[in-house]
Amino acid sequence: MRTIAMKLFRAAWANVLMSISIITISICLVMTMTVYIWNANSQMKADIQALYGEMDLMVGYNPDQAKLLTTQQVEDFSTLAGVTQVSSISLAHTTVEQEKNIVFYTVGVENDDLVKSRYHFEVNLGPKDAILSENVARIFNKRVGDSIHIQSENFIVQEILPTIKGTDSPNIILLSNDIVKKWMNNSQPQTAGIFTLIKTDEGRAKVVGAEIKQLDKTLRVDIMNDYDLIKTNLQSLMVFMIVLSVFILLISSVLLLSTFQLLFYKMKEQLMILRALGASVQQVGRIVKLQLSLIISFGVMLGTTMSLLVIKIWLPQLISLLHLPDARTELPIVFVLVIALSSLLILQALTQWQVAKSSRLLPLQIASDNENLQLRWTKWKTIMVSIISVIAFLLFWQAQLVGTGSGQGALFILIGSLLVCGILLLLIPYLFKAILYIALKPIRKVLGKEAYLACQQLMPQVRKNMPIVLSIIGLMVILTFGSSLMKTLQHNELAYTESQYDTAIKIKNELDDPTLTPTILQEIEALPSVQYAYAQGNNTYIALQLGQKWLPENYTTINIEKLVQMGKLSKIEGNLQDGLIVTQSFAHHHHLSVGDRVTIGSYDFDAQQDRPTGELQIIGIIDAPIHHADLIVDWSSFLTARDYTIIEDIMVETANPDKALADLAFLKERWPALKFTDKATMIEQSNEMLFQRWSLFVGVFVILIAATCLGVLQTLLHTIYTKRSDYAIQRLIGLSPNGLMKLILTQVLSFVLYGLTVGTFIGLVLTTMLGFIEKVSYDFLTLGITSIAFLAATLIVFALQGYWISRKKLAHEMIDM
Repeated sequence: MRTIAMKLFRAAWANVLMSISIITISICLVMTMTVYIWNANSQMKADIQALYGEMDLMVGYNPDQAKLLTTQQVEDFSTLAGVTQVSSISLAHTTVEQEKNIVFYTVGVENDDLVKSRYHFEVNLGPKDAILSENVARIFNKRVGDSIHIQSENFIVQEILPTIKGTDSPNIILLSNDIVKKWMNNSQPQTAGIFTLIKTDEGRAKVVGAEIKQLDKTLRVDIMNDYDLIKTNLQSLMVFMIVLSVFILLISSVLLLSTFQLLFYKMKEQLMILRALGASVQQVGRIVKLQLSLIISFGVMLGTTMSLLVIKIWLPQLISLLHLPDARTELPIVFVLVIALSSLLILQALTQWQVAKSSRLLPLQIASDNENLQLRWTKWKTIMVSIISVIAFLLFWQAQLVGTGSGQGALFILIGSLLVCGILLLLIPYLFKAILYIALKPIRKVLGKEAYLACQQLMPQVRKNMPIVLSIIGLMVILTFGSSLMKTLQHNELAYTESQYDTAIKIKNELDDPTLTPTILQEIEALPSVQYAYAQGNNTYIALQLGQKWLPENYTTINIEKLVQMGKLSKIEGNLQDGLIVTQSFAHHHHLSVGDRVTIGSYDFDAQQDRPTGELQIIGIIDAPIHHADLIVDWSSFLTARDYTIIEDIMVETANPDKALADLAFLKERWPALKFTDKATMIEQSNEMLFQRWSLFVGVFVILIAATCLGVLQTLLHTIYTKRSDYAIQRLIGLSPNGLMKLILTQVLSFVLYGLTVGTFIGLVLTTMLGFIEKVSYDFLTLGITSIAFLAATLIVFALQGYWISRKKLAHEMIDM
């Protein structure tokens, strides 16, 4: 039996090699997916830790409670089960270098590892030491070792905190906690700080938080994993991982299914002949099981080896070749062995079941089963589609009830979307067959008899070749969803930067210097490299008397005429000296309209209440706030003189930022604390950070596309190769060599085009449905390039194969049959 099995094995070497290679590609796809999920999850946790440090909880009182933590409370926290480290923090707003116009956010810290991980400093602080952020050091021109005056004391700068790329450096100062806690209001000798950082054992944060709440119900307990930013990032990663896993497993499964369909087709022919010669069920089973075991074992071993090469060598090289930042490509060897062993056992179980089923059939049953490839709609499929549709509808409805932005709502939408995609995948073969049937006559008229013959022969092959189509569909779904996710992230980053920069250059008055006045705009606009410039004031307190109540608000100051000229505001009519612009939401909420006059006031500290100081007339209503303010006035308003309004930002528009920044250097000489930033640099840094976070994804993406394309093309090549006998018969009855090439290309391109079209459609449907969770942007350029590359590769490969088959001597082909 072993000898017969090996002889049959050698005789069908093309089938064997193709099967081994497809198993190899499938194992490689699954392992590459696993390495991405493993490292993406690790990278996400590392990014969160880099942002928030090692703390799991932050406990303290809100500022309006006027309460501080005591040393006894902190000791009680540290004794709770599961707490591994506690560090107290104090906060104060301090004046620096006698600058009275602005105060700086000052943090009192201990010297433990927990607080160092949170604020990213390394040195130990003494009572006369200070750590400055990069921007504070720039404002006061300080370096490590310099002295800096804070409040009424001098400190030595021990460290300067670098700025994270793509972000503005915060104005922050770190001092010893013993110093800062004395500057807080209501501070007592037993005061430990305003809040404390707590690190817990893995998975104990919520339990510890609940226990702390029992100690004092007025305490505010923040759990890091409950922060909106962390929850959103983890939710997005979870959604992407699930979608990636489902469709990579789909691609791997259908590639294997296609392989084993071809393999079992040939093996059933062996079974039929062997059973006809008198072989028993046990003898046939031994022969086929040995063949399949060898194929699966070689495939799994080669797949595991190939995966290790891809992950450890080729993937880092590819990331480097694409000029992307280095990415983590770790994969524990235990995972590799588990995936390899699981794949081996699953494939063995499936093939053994199929062999046991087929070996019991009689020869004529096998022959009939091999030719019975018709696609039929059955009653159970109707029932299944109906049930799944109802479940999907209920999931979407439930998601709307609980909120699409919540974790539970996102999960309902994800499951519902995958169920809808499952229904579409089930209906695809029937839709494809129906479209082919309708298109037969138009195809014959337009493309000729060869194309007509090719499409006619496609109809009975729909069921047999559907795994190939599903592989392409799976690839396009992953490509559509993944590229849309990256495009959305890039679009969101760009939208945030655009919201911060109305113009190409932004000049920030860091010290709120009152000597920087609107008259400087004339000098700036006189520069040849500057198109225009305008100033934006700081947000200033104002009280509005609405009915019998005073409404505390903030207003901002802009150059209204300038913004109208630039098209950033619609035309405003009215007296700007006593005019007020409000937002649509503010006007609607307080029942205000253009022309209304509003009494304004300021706070009288002696009387401890607001006093009327004049009137403003509403001269315009706009859609969105400006500078986070619902109330806007012009620089010519009488309020600017009364409230001593200070320029906070100067926005400068230019076509050449580098030249304009050089021309604006004279401002730096007059006001050294001014901060110059430009939109182009911020966008560049933001994109660099985006690709640094997603470089592994891009590398894995390229490998997934290449591996899937290779698997699909290889399966199609083998499918065409096994039909050489059919093509020889068609040549005998008059089909020309060029006609045969046209027939082969038409058949192959029909499946590929259908897979690309339907895959893109389902990918857009899935991405749109998941857009209920977050608004998405589509990357049609990547989809177009990938589709064209796939079609070009298919055309080249099968033109060569078609030419080779059509030019072979017919006599030799008949002998090979």
